[in-house]
Amino acid sequence: MEIYTFQVHKKGGSMRKNTKQRNLVYEELNSRYDHPTPEELYYSIKTKYPRISIATVYRNLRILAEEGKIIEIKSDKNILRYDAKIEPHYHFKCTNCGAVLDLDIPYNKELDEELNAKGYKVNYHSTIFYGLCPNCSQ
Repeated sequence: MEIYTFQVHKKGGSMRKNTKQRNLVYEELNSRYDHPTPEELYYSIKTKYPRISIATVYRNLRILAEEGKIIEIKSDKNILRYDAKIEPHYHFKCTNCGAVLDLDIPYNKELDEELNAKGYKVNYHSTIFYGLCPNCSQ
């Protein structure tokens, strides 16, 4: 089973000048719910903007993650995926096709509060459900 870790970078530090390419990368990522790899995002953007390079996509994903504008999701197999939805939410990992999807269910803040009451300092929690996605379960 593939294990995923979610890296949320803290906002702050030096904010870089926004570029057209960074906007393209962010807008394409923000329009998706499948948590694409940099390569998947590159091929998607390249159909609209053929002059963009894969290095530009990687660089801008790294910058957006460092600025806290996107979430970096890394699997134990070193596969990087990205998510533009930065507020706490849950994910589903399809064990058949490998898709990692956002779930439209409410975030349970009570779990954070329960641990805070026991002396922990919880910023957020991450839960991934594993099974078959709607497409694979048909």
